[in-house]
Amino acid sequence: MKNNKLSFIMCSLLVVFTLGLTACFGSKGNSTSTQSSGSTDSKKIDSSNADNNNKETQKPKEKMKTSSPTVKNSSEIKFIKQEMDNNSAVSFNTTWKSNKNGSYNACIEGKGSEALEEGTGKIIIKDPQKVYSFQIENNSKLSPKYLEWVDDKNLLVVIGYSNGSISKGGDLYMLNVDTGNNEILIKMPSKKEQIMSAEKNGDIVNLKVNVYDDDVYNKCHVENWTINSFSTNSKNKMEVKNSNGKVVYTING
Repeated sequence: MKNNKLSFIMCSLLVVFTLGLTACFGSKGNSTSTQSSGSTDSKKIDSSNADNNNKETQKPKEKMKTSSPTVKNSSEIKFIKQEMDNNSAVSFNTTWKSNKNGSYNACIEGKGSEALEEGTGKIIIKDPQKVYSFQIENNSKLSPKYLEWVDDKNLLVVIGYSNGSISKGGDLYMLNVDTGNNEILIKMPSKKEQIMSAEKNGDIVNLKVNVYDDDVYNKCHVENWTINSFSTNSKNKMEVKNSNGKVVYTING
């Protein structure tokens, strides 16, 4: 009887031990399977990233975009050229100025005989057959204040604020009356210095410049500046000198 009980106990222990081993090995197997799956997924992600990188690397290079020719204008203003009726009356204007061969006449309309009155003016050009107006586009704060021919097609134009008693001049532009193209020649670095007029004499342009002496714009004096070796070629370098002969500005420098 004792032997039977002992045999039963031994069998029970053997069964428990066997079940324990089976459970242990099963757990290890699942862990290995999980790790293997994770490793496989990781490899898939790495492979996907590599493929994406390769695709990005293998993208065809974009062709260089070439800019189309554009009308050259100042970065600040653009003139609108409009043909006028030949019978249109021009009033409240400056004196007409003719180019050398007499093919064009020009004036500023809308600011009085000296272009010193308040308001926005426009440039009027007459040729033997037609009359044109040149008006600054979408900017009522600026106005032409002075103009002078430099050759048969180009005008030197002073453009400044249209209103305000302290605005005696402005910056210097050049306008081609055939094409309507304009470019800025001198952008004054300070509001205290304003070009009032420009007159060409040979290859020199003489400038009258109003200079304010105080910060409240009460006191001022006029200086004589010059543009040396002036040319209508926009690529040529030109020096601007003040009354003391000091270079204060460089055009196309």
